[in-house]
Amino acid sequence: MREDNQMFGYAGKILRVNLSNGKIWTEPTSKYAKDWLGASGFAIKILYDELRPWVTPYEPANRLIFGAGPLAGTPAIGSNQISASTLSPITGGWGSGHSDSYLAGQIKYAGYDSIIIEGRAHLPVYLWIQDDNIEIRDASHLWGKTTWETLDTIRKEQADQGLHTVSIGPAGENLVRGGCVIQDNGRAMGRCGTGAVMGSKNLKAIVAKGTGGVKIANHERFMAVAAKCREMAKKTESFELINKYGMLFLLPGKQQVCGVNYKNFQETRMPDEMVEVMDPKKSSDKYRESQVSFPGCLYGGCGRTMNITEGPYAGLKTESCQWEVVSTLQSRLAIWEPTFMYKANAFCNQLGLDVDLAGSTIGWATECYQRGIISEKDSDGLKLSWGDAGVALELIRKIAYREGFGNILAEGCFRASDIIGRGSSKYCMHIKKQDLYENLRGSNGWALGTTTSTRGGGHTTGAVAVETAVTLNPEQARKFYGLGPEVNPHKPWEYSGRAKMVTYTEIISRVCNSLSVCLFNTNWADLDMPGLEELAELYSAATGFETSGEDFRRLTMKQLNLEKAFNLIHTDFDRKDDMPTSRDLNEPIPTGNLSGGKIDEGEWNKMLDEYYDLHGWDRKTSFPTREALVKVGLEMVGKDLEKTGKLG
Repeated sequence: MREDNQMFGYAGKILRVNLSNGKIWTEPTSKYAKDWLGASGFAIKILYDELRPWVTPYEPANRLIFGAGPLAGTPAIGSNQISASTLSPITGGWGSGHSDSYLAGQIKYAGYDSIIIEGRAHLPVYLWIQDDNIEIRDASHLWGKTTWETLDTIRKEQADQGLHTVSIGPAGENLVRGGCVIQDNGRAMGRCGTGAVMGSKNLKAIVAKGTGGVKIANHERFMAVAAKCREMAKKTESFELINKYGMLFLLPGKQQVCGVNYKNFQETRMPDEMVEVMDPKKSSDKYRESQVSFPGCLYGGCGRTMNITEGPYAGLKTESCQWEVVSTLQSRLAIWEPTFMYKANAFCNQLGLDVDLAGSTIGWATECYQRGIISEKDSDGLKLSWGDAGVALELIRKIAYREGFGNILAEGCFRASDIIGRGSSKYCMHIKKQDLYENLRGSNGWALGTTTSTRGGGHTTGAVAVETAVTLNPEQARKFYGLGPEVNPHKPWEYSGRAKMVTYTEIISRVCNSLSVCLFNTNWADLDMPGLEELAELYSAATGFETSGEDFRRLTMKQLNLEKAFNLIHTDFDRKDDMPTSRDLNEPIPTGNLSGGKIDEGEWNKMLDEYYDLHGWDRKTSFPTREALVKVGLEMVGKDLEKTGKLG
């Protein structure tokens, strides 16, 4: 940092907006930057400090924090992520979502690292940010519009087709618990209900346009490391596959390792005939017009502009979907029509609806219908049959507008099953009340990271993605994770070593989420990709804060412990909430090369004990111990937890 307090990497200011009284002010980023690491690191610190235990998600006192990390707006690898963090209306605890974006860079160029929204506007508004010109503008004419219509309207009003937004659709406006925030019209800050919190504040959109830049402390060093990272990535086996198809290349591998959600997890792979019909690589080749990339992406872009020219959705022009949509909507609902994934993804993006909540609740309802628990009297006359694309799209619409049966599904499957009762909770797949899209059986590192995730079921804060990768070298992985010779990292159904693998993944995930770097540009996705040391070099060169990979480990463990403490103060989560679903524990995989496999509860608990030991958390309760909190510099948090009776 220079003597004039000019920051490098960071823009230097945090923008605060109170929608209740219209007050707008800033505070220095330096207040947080040395002890916390960027976007999501700042967010959990602010939420922990400022939200009292009695605050609930839809109250004006809740905060919604958008973050652009210190590498956003720079030429660093994958430096385009924007985060949205809040007290989640789904889990009741820590909620955070991330998305590729153009807006993160614009927020930085305007001079801000984070935007903290509190209060509730009396009427619908949107936030206009243009350098130092910050305005709370009327959005009454935008309320009720889709995210696509909102973006088009704002661009037309400002006569500027280069503007970028984050906005909510009808799902967020109607406080659907799975309402999410959409970047422009193609990427979602999914999970955790951030869009519903935005809707509760009567905030329709944020628009940012900056004319500044991001100052780098050591430009020559920074560019050298950035070039090194790109060269590392280009040498990996996964580079060309991702470059050509994005995440849609995953289907054959996922099918082979029983990693596909079929009929609400009744099976973990699709029928081979269905794979042949709806293989997304075929439809991507057929309807792709161009590649979609975001600033800093190592690849040409994991997105595609699609023009569907035939079939039931002919005329649809949209960005291609990611792998998640294939598993959580297409295969989960057993829909064979190959273009359904693009239609469903586009529809959810327009409505501002989390694809995972949509797929999970519809999948739950369809299985309950299959088993005679739900009838057409419950579902507004709709026959909930597997493979019915029309019914699925109608239910997505009903969820977003809270119409009829959709009003129940809008609560997510945990609450919906409680409303319906009749034993329907058996078929509700969730972790910490968050709807689950991830297969857990057959991939224990992925499963452990998903179930222990502080934000509820989700794979982007700890799940081991490389565990089932066909390119994984066991010897390299053992050395990388510090595993003994008895551990085979390439046998994902084994339990040994998985706790260590998850602990590293928790670290790299939080580093990426805080710096604003896409996970797929790092060794989260491929061990030959850039990792902690390279990211530490980029961060050091950008900010002037000399930082090592070990420093990143310390900072992210501090962040993880604060997320855990935040949950303990606002929820009743404990060890029971770090367990897989009943289906994963009790129902063997019916087909495929893992046929007969299920999670062994005894072995799982041993693995969970090891995980807690690595973190210094109490085995019986999962609560952090005083020693663990002191070790990462959170002594006062230990005192808070002691007052609530939740100190390990």
